[in-house]
Amino acid sequence: MKKLIALFLCAALLGSTFVGCGSSGGAASAAADGTAASSAAGMKASDIKAVLILPGSINDQGWNASNSAGAKACNAKLGTKIEYVENVKEADFEATFTQYAERGYNLVMAAGNQFDKACEAVAPKFKDVTFTVVNGTDSKSSNMAPIFVKEYEGAYLAGIIAGNVTKNGKIATMGGQSSKAMGQLLDTYEAAAVQAAKAKGLSSAKATRSYLDSWEDLSIGKQVTKQMINNGADTVFCYANEASLGSISAAGEAGAKFIGFAGNKNSVNKCVVASIDEDYSNLYIWALQEFMDGKLKGAQEAGIAQGIFKPIYSDSVTKAAKDAVAKAENEIKNGKINLKQYFKE
Repeated sequence: MKKLIALFLCAALLGSTFVGCGSSGGAASAAADGTAASSAAGMKASDIKAVLILPGSINDQGWNASNSAGAKACNAKLGTKIEYVENVKEADFEATFTQYAERGYNLVMAAGNQFDKACEAVAPKFKDVTFTVVNGTDSKSSNMAPIFVKEYEGAYLAGIIAGNVTKNGKIATMGGQSSKAMGQLLDTYEAAAVQAAKAKGLSSAKATRSYLDSWEDLSIGKQVTKQMINNGADTVFCYANEASLGSISAAGEAGAKFIGFAGNKNSVNKCVVASIDEDYSNLYIWALQEFMDGKLKGAQEAGIAQGIFKPIYSDSVTKAAKDAVAKAENEIKNGKINLKQYFKE
């Protein structure tokens, strides 16, 4: 049976919003410089019609939950009325962008670089609308303003923790899907983990990587993690939204340690020794303020300097490990570490 996309979106609008719709009426006309952002200058927060499109559930204890929480915090702080639609499948990305643009929304946001291609296809058709992909990089149209979250910075902190807690130096790393951003994130994690492990005497420390090719399948996360633990890994990192929960389950059953990412996973299972939470309240508040000031234009970046990442520790993490993470945070913030040196491509 074919999906009834229109019905799906209507249901999402009625039942999956932070608040009701904003003010009525079409999108504002573009300013003389041709950018939708400039036309937004001077708009009141409550008058902005904005939506956040999420590829997964807001209850995934990871990427989608962090982004939805950030949008809610923005609503509370600025008085915006950002709506959301969750669990949007890749086949529906373009239709979802189009639906909201046609409904007169001023700002259409989506969480995840998997939205880049769909955004690129739709944005040129609606020059009066600003399209922002969080963690995106594509700004080929003047009304596209992606915000690339430098998650590789947070991953570096996670790697320091992993290198400090591993006992045998065998470190398993997993990503939901292979992409340039995911590869760079895992590159910095692995570099930090191996360096920290070798610094404490594990000279043969090594990281082994795998991709799940899924963000939602818990069984795949569990299966791949079991295999990597069976091959000797005692410390696990899996960044794959809901699928990460399957990885945590496998680590817990095997007695391995798990480093959480993109959300506080410490309470999921006692095997999670620490998490790098992502506080997107700062990001969304900044982005909406920029939009209201008419400055949300072109590609943007955000990371440790913007207060995005927050380490959360269990009692099993030593003071020395915490101190090493704090030192790295300060060095990254002050430009004393060039993490791009660890990128393999």
